[in-house]
Amino acid sequence: MVETRVKPFQKYTSVIHDYQVENALEIQFGESKGFYSSYKITLQEEINEDQTKNWQIDKVEDSSFPSENKFMEILHVLEQDSYPLQIKVDEKGNFLEAVGHQKNIEDWKQKTAGLQEKYDNVDVFRNQYLVAFEDEAGFYKNKLKEPFWNLLLFAPHYVDNGKKTNESIVWNIKGIGDVECTGVISAEQRDYGFEAFFTSEIKAPEIIKEELDKKYPYQKGQYQMKLNIKMEYNSRKKQYSTKKADFILSDGEKTVYRETITMT
Repeated sequence: MVETRVKPFQKYTSVIHDYQVENALEIQFGESKGFYSSYKITLQEEINEDQTKNWQIDKVEDSSFPSENKFMEILHVLEQDSYPLQIKVDEKGNFLEAVGHQKNIEDWKQKTAGLQEKYDNVDVFRNQYLVAFEDEAGFYKNKLKEPFWNLLLFAPHYVDNGKKTNESIVWNIKGIGDVECTGVISAEQRDYGFEAFFTSEIKAPEIIKEELDKKYPYQKGQYQMKLNIKMEYNSRKKQYSTKKADFILSDGEKTVYRETITMT
C-alpha cells in the first residue's frame, strides 16, 4: 500500500482569530530560575491573488512587565512596540517572507519616540534594537525561534492511513543554540477533525553539548532531549484550535532545562 503524505490547509479568513498563549521556562543549571508569560495573539488573514496569504499578527500582554529590572523592562517595551507584524505564508501556513517591513519600522519609530521621557539612556537600547530591526532577514530569523512563532508555523505532514511518519522541528534552547528535533508524528481521527502527536527523543548534538559544557562546566553530563507536541485540528474551520509543546533537556539524571507553551 502506498502511503500518501498530506498537509492540512490553515485558514483564518472568516474572523480575527485569537490564541491565548502561556509560556513557561525552568532552568536548573546550578541555581534554579523560572520565567512565565501569558499573552493574547490575534491573527487576521488576507488572501493574495497567487493564493498565498498575508497574516497580520498582534501580541497583547495579559499584564504589565515587572519594573524591578529596568534594562529588561526597556527591551520588553521595545519588542512589544514592534507589533503588529505581517508575514506572507503559503496555503498550508508555511512562512515565506515578511510583508511591509519598512512600514513596520517607521511605525515602531513613532511608538518608541517618547521613551526617553520615561527611561534614562533609553536611546542606546533603542538604537541597538533599531539596527537589529532594520536587518529584515536576521530579525525574522530570530523572531521565528520564539516558541509561539515556532509552534504557530509548525505545519507538519501526516500519513493518510494514520500510521507514524518522520517529521522534525527546530527548537531554540535560550542562550545555547538551535537543535533539530527529529522524531515521528501520527494523527487520530476525532469528531472535530483530528488530534496529532509529535514525539522526539535524541541525544544532544555535539555542537550543543560543547556550548553547554562551555557555559556550565560544572554540570557536564550525557545530555538528552525530549520534545512532545500535541495539536488539535478543526477540519470544518481548517485551522489548529490547540497546540501544546513540552521541551525537556536532561543531563542524564535530572531535568536541567524545560520549556512549555500552550496555544488555545
